[in-house]
Amino acid sequence: MKQTINKISLIVSICLMATSCVPIKKMVYLQSENDFTDKVFEYNKAEYRLQVNDIVDVQVRSMNDEANKLFSVQMQGAGQTAQAGVQSGGDLYYMSGYTIDQDGNIELPFMDTIHVLGLTLKEAQAAIDKKVSKLFKNYFLQVKLGGIRFSTLGEFNNGGKHVILQNQATIYEAISLAGDLTPLAKRDEIRLIRQYPEGTKVHTINLLDQSIIGSPFYFIQPSDVLYAEPLPQKAYGFGVTGAQTITTLVSALSSSLALYLTIISLGQ
Repeated sequence: MKQTINKISLIVSICLMATSCVPIKKMVYLQSENDFTDKVFEYNKAEYRLQVNDIVDVQVRSMNDEANKLFSVQMQGAGQTAQAGVQSGGDLYYMSGYTIDQDGNIELPFMDTIHVLGLTLKEAQAAIDKKVSKLFKNYFLQVKLGGIRFSTLGEFNNGGKHVILQNQATIYEAISLAGDLTPLAKRDEIRLIRQYPEGTKVHTINLLDQSIIGSPFYFIQPSDVLYAEPLPQKAYGFGVTGAQTITTLVSALSSSLALYLTIISLGQ
C-alpha cells in the first residue's frame, strides 16, 4: 500500500513539475527562428493624429519682450506648479500644456480657439502659426506632444498610469517604465487597447517575436492600454522555476502524508 502511494505521488509530482514551471522561451523577448541580430527592420508607423484629451505643448518666443511677457504669464505660473508636481511624481504637462477639448479645440492665451483634432503635429503647428503670426512678426514657435500617457494592467510589476515625456516611445520602453512584466505574464498574447477616430480597437501582440519591430504596434500612442494576461501556471499556485515548484510540492506532499498517517493511526 505504501509503495503504491509513493509511486502515485512520484507520478503526480513529475506531471505537476512538467506543467507548472514556466519555460524560458515564454520569457525571452524578440526571439527569431533565424539569427536576425544585424537585420534592419523598416518601421510600419502611421503619423500620429491628435485626439480628444491629448495634451499639446506650445512654446512661443519673439524679439518683443513685452509681448513675450503677456503671452507667457499663464504659462510661467502653470510651469512652476507643474514642475513642483513632477518632483512629487506628478504630470509635467497637465498644468502647463493645452488639452484638446471635446470639440477638438485648444485655447491659447490672447487667441481664439484653434481646431487641431485629427491633425498631425506638423499640421497643428501650421494651424497655430496662423494665429500667432497675427500677434508677432518675428518669433519662434514650437509645438509638440505634452508626453505620452498610457496605462498598464495585469501581470506588470508596476501597473497603473504612466507618462513618457517624449514625442515617441516603443512598447518596450513602456514596459520598462512599468517595471517589466512578471515571470507569469503571457508575453505572446498582450492585449493592446488603442483609440482611433472611429472608436476603440483591441489588438493582440506577441512580444516574444522579433517581427514586432516592423509592426504598427511597436510604437505606443497616447491613451494606449496594455493588458497582460497571466499564464495558466499562476492558477496552479506553483513556483515559476523548478526549484520553487519542488519546494511547494515537497511541502504539499509532506502535509498530505502527515494527514494520511494521522488518519491511519486513528483507524487502528
